[in-house]
Amino acid sequence: MKRLLFLLLLPLLFMTCFVDDASLAETGNTGQGGSLARFTIVGNYLYTLEPNALKWYRIASNGNLEPGGTKFVADGKETIFPLGDLLFIGANDGMSIFQIGENGAPEFQSEVFHIVACDPVVANDQYAYVTLRTESCRNLFGGAESENLLNIYDVNDVNNPDIIANYDMISPRGMGLAGDYLFVCEGSFGLRTLNVADPLNVEFLAFKEDIHANDVIVLSDILLVIGPDNITQFDYSDPANLVQLSEIKIE
Repeated sequence: MKRLLFLLLLPLLFMTCFVDDASLAETGNTGQGGSLARFTIVGNYLYTLEPNALKWYRIASNGNLEPGGTKFVADGKETIFPLGDLLFIGANDGMSIFQIGENGAPEFQSEVFHIVACDPVVANDQYAYVTLRTESCRNLFGGAESENLLNIYDVNDVNNPDIIANYDMISPRGMGLAGDYLFVCEGSFGLRTLNVADPLNVEFLAFKEDIHANDVIVLSDILLVIGPDNITQFDYSDPANLVQLSEIKIE
């Protein structure tokens, strides 16, 4: 039933995230969405990202939303990714890290800047992974640089994130992290599978070129790949050899 609900909600993933438990407010779970999501759920709180504001709401036991507050941020914020009590915010000029307090209020911790580019982010306890795509973003945000990269940051100290490596991409978009494996969407070019166990020596395992991939969601046993016209489920038990399970067309 959870997977069915998830698939029904997937067409909205670029604006939303998936809540996998109807009693979220009581259980304190975290919402799960793609790296391009603009809102997420952590514990009993919903966080929404606007271009220049981060808002949060408490989810009451009856499901109602109680306004928590608004934190104004610099323009250009694009994506939000939760990890424990941290929120990683991707912007067209950098990455910001906020820590969630006991009352749900996010407090600014640090920020790093990069060239003007479209910029989703995913993270684990040690590293944050940021894709930069300028091929279609320069006209939107300005800037003369032309780079398409995967940047990796050391975030062991969330107050001082430090870039430690970058790798050339073609046209990177959303990402999904599954342990030591990172799936990077390359739009109409396909889907990359990387082994990121050693961020200084990332291994390019596979490049699936027969799929249009804009974003991915990593579940415990399924990889969901979202394209402009369809949603495809893969078994990723062997990350270098994805096995397609099903496909849903999006009208």
